[in-house]
Amino acid sequence: MAIAIFADDRDFSAMHYGLPRSSDREAIRERLENTARSFGLMGTDFYDRAIKRFESFDFGRIERKIDALSRTVRHMFDRDEITFMSSIGQFQQAGPEQARWTMANPRAKKLFEKDMIHGWRDIYKPAYSGRYGDDDPDYQQVMDGMAQFDEEGNSFHVEYLHLRDADNRTELTFGQQTAIIDVIWPNFEAWLDRGLDHPRDPDNGSL
Repeated sequence: MAIAIFADDRDFSAMHYGLPRSSDREAIRERLENTARSFGLMGTDFYDRAIKRFESFDFGRIERKIDALSRTVRHMFDRDEITFMSSIGQFQQAGPEQARWTMANPRAKKLFEKDMIHGWRDIYKPAYSGRYGDDDPDYQQVMDGMAQFDEEGNSFHVEYLHLRDADNRTELTFGQQTAIIDVIWPNFEAWLDRGLDHPRDPDNGSL
C-alpha cells in the first residue's frame, strides 16, 4: 500500500533525515554567526536575510508532520470498528465508523459544528446536524437502556424504542455501547482537555 506525502523540499528532508536536536540548531546558528563575523558580514543585509531564513524554519510544524506520518503508518491496518480507543493516534487515524460514534458525544459534535475542531471532515458528515444529546439519534443509539445519572447522583435509564428493529435490537451491541461510553468518549475528552495535539485531526494539528 502506498502512502502519499505532501511536503515541500524542507519538510521532506526533515521527514527523511529527521529533525536536528535543539543543541544542533544552536550550533548551526553559532557557526553561521562566526562565518559572517570572519568575513565581515555581521550587520549586513546578506547576514540579516540568512538569519531570517534560518529562524523562519518552522521546526514545530515539521515535527507535527512527522508525528502524523508515524501515527498513520502505525494505525494503517487498524480495523474500522468500535473498540477501546485510547491513544491519540487511534483517534486521529479513525475510520468512518469510529468517527461517527465518537462524534455522537455532545461536546465533540458541538465543537465540530462551531468549527472549533477538525472532526475528520474528509470522512465524517453529521447525519443529524444541529441535534445534540437526547435529540441526536446517534447519541440515543449509544445511551439506549444504559445507566445514566442526574445531578443528584440518582441513576436512571431511557429506552428509545423507536430505534429498535423487529427483533428488539438497535445498531449497537451492549459491548459497543460500553466501549463508547466508558472508554472512547472519556479518552477523547481527556485529549481535548489537555489542549495540545488535536485528537480529531489526521494531520496532527494543534488545538
